[in-house]
Amino acid sequence: MQRRNFLVGIGSASVGGSALLGTGAFSRVESQRNVTIAVAEDPDAYLGLDKCPTPNGSYVHPDEKGHMELLMNPDNPTIGDTPLGSGINSNSRSQFDNVFQICNQGKETICVHIEDDESWPTVPEGVGGDVGERRVEFYLGDTPGVSVVGIENAFPLAVGECVCIGILTRSHGLVEGDELLDALDNEIRIIADVDGDCVPETCPDLSVAYECTTYVDEGDNFRRTGTRFRVTNNGPVATTYDLAVANEPGDWRSGLSVGANSSTTPVADASVPTTALVFWTCANGEPAGAQTWGEYKEENEFDDLEDWYEQVGSVSLVPSGAPSDVNDDLLVAEATNIPDDEPDEDIDAADFPDMSQEAEDDGWIACVKFDDQN
Repeated sequence: MQRRNFLVGIGSASVGGSALLGTGAFSRVESQRNVTIAVAEDPDAYLGLDKCPTPNGSYVHPDEKGHMELLMNPDNPTIGDTPLGSGINSNSRSQFDNVFQICNQGKETICVHIEDDESWPTVPEGVGGDVGERRVEFYLGDTPGVSVVGIENAFPLAVGECVCIGILTRSHGLVEGDELLDALDNEIRIIADVDGDCVPETCPDLSVAYECTTYVDEGDNFRRTGTRFRVTNNGPVATTYDLAVANEPGDWRSGLSVGANSSTTPVADASVPTTALVFWTCANGEPAGAQTWGEYKEENEFDDLEDWYEQVGSVSLVPSGAPSDVNDDLLVAEATNIPDDEPDEDIDAADFPDMSQEAEDDGWIACVKFDDQN
């Protein structure tokens, strides 16, 4: 196994003064301050380091020696267009998505991670939240939960492939002038293993299916209220996911969770569903046959999530809480077993939990009956 190291200098990531940073420059803001980090260009150019083609990529500029710098301070050439601060605020947690990118400019697939160090500064007890977490975290793209620090978080990078890296800082307990990575001499090391074995697959593998229709007891009859789905994860790691259901009414649920090699049964308000989708992120080891949301949209000619809601339902009802679209890189799975027509809107109390023969022949079933049978 060939291993190449790429030293990256982190220039004085410190707690700064009082200049405010515009909220548009943050991907997520818990404190409106900024951070300055300098990154040295790899002399072998085996890994290309450059700005990510996003708004946060405007923080990346070459210095007079051609080294890449992340300038989140008044030295940034875009200061006239973007109000930048002089440092992160004390007792803050600041997240910057998609700041710089790493590209594989070699001839072989590599496994990449940022080397961990026992001296890596963490938040101590007694200073607020995030105790034990790294002062500075590097993560994939716009997903803070997917760290790239440590060999256990290595990810594959194919020839010609680039990936954007985000930065999260925690300054709990620090004061003006303190440096977040002083204990590392303001340096980190990027490790690239040529033909290396990346960590085992860490990608959830989700599917979604119609399970049953929910009803509420109204005395003389039972009224249809929603739909229960079964979301199954055949992958080796737990994950959070989003659920989109089209039709009467449309529904959107975000931040739901499912364990590794297990399933869960979310209930949607859509009582006459036509289609359901689940979205989730994948660190590495994408399941065979998996499809991204961008690929799904292109294949089915949808402009965005809002267009999907409007086209796949028999009525164009977009849930008020649904985003207009989600990240094209999210993996997506579609429920393919939703019956035709619709379940009974009301069931006489004397007949419940049996639906009409026509509805049950179509494949609809009340959840009470489903549970009794299973």
